[in-house]
Amino acid sequence: MSAYGTIERGAAARTVAFVTIAFGISWSLWFLHPVVAHDQSLALTLDQLATFGPAVAALLVAGRSAATRGTDDQPPRVRVVVAALATLTVTVLLLAPRWADVSSPMAAALLVVLITIPAALVWISGSRNPRFAKLLSSILSPRSPWWTYLVAILLFPVASALGSGLVTLLGADVGSQPLVLAEGSWTGILIVFGVTLLFGGPLGEEIGWRGWLLPTLQARLSPLLASLIVGVVWGLWHLPLHLRGVYDAGMGTGPAGFALRVASSCLLAVIFTWLYNRSRGGLLVVILLHTSVNNTSGYWLPVNIGLTAVLLVIATLMVVTDRMYVRPPQASQRRSTWIPA
Repeated sequence: MSAYGTIERGAAARTVAFVTIAFGISWSLWFLHPVVAHDQSLALTLDQLATFGPAVAALLVAGRSAATRGTDDQPPRVRVVVAALATLTVTVLLLAPRWADVSSPMAAALLVVLITIPAALVWISGSRNPRFAKLLSSILSPRSPWWTYLVAILLFPVASALGSGLVTLLGADVGSQPLVLAEGSWTGILIVFGVTLLFGGPLGEEIGWRGWLLPTLQARLSPLLASLIVGVVWGLWHLPLHLRGVYDAGMGTGPAGFALRVASSCLLAVIFTWLYNRSRGGLLVVILLHTSVNNTSGYWLPVNIGLTAVLLVIATLMVVTDRMYVRPPQASQRRSTWIPA
């Protein structure tokens, strides 16, 4: 067997292992929800811990990968220590109100674990282990153009506003605003943004989806095909939440609703890939984008057919202008495709 064939088989095996571990961790915790539903604090903590399944899977698979050279942008140790302590302080403050609802030793213990995970991930991002540094270092050593951060935060709110405007012009029902923040205060918005980023999926998911899975696939496939595969995996990962009716309001119920969920994940995955590549593999950028998507659709603006139309136009333009259908090695020679060394 050729060396290339061995590498291909090894990459496929690691990908299967990653998906199996990510789904195994997250689904196990989510399926426990009905069992502990009587303890709301414990149930909520398990749901939030489940969002870190992809991150844990990425760390485990990366840790067993073949040796790799170190990254050139490892953050200084002082920055790592300060960032980890700052993250721990923020998580303690954000989740402080939750302690009033803790009603069992198990709920208290798991809440402590949840509080420490973001700081632990920040600490690992400064690891001298080249495998972990390659996966996480871009969180503390930003290598992305400044404009990619603005795109990450503003793209989805602007697309949602344009979509709602389009629906209004056509005389259709825009839909109701998902939730209204208390008094619409900036403090409330920042708190919700922080809780969503750290515990609502973006941090725990993006380390897996865009931190490990996307670059692994993109090294061998076109960015477009890699995006669609990530989108299918990403959508299927949400199955337990769909079965619990979490997305009924936005996606509908039954198989049709879940199929819409997977399709929307594929559409978003193309946009995420474009920004990941344009940000030179900036993990923090896609974490911010994921947070913006979750907050916009969950708190700020309604999700409607107009938003879907706008996102389709945006994704199509991205695919065409950056030739996301081109496979490596041609893709790796383009400024718009980020394939880590």
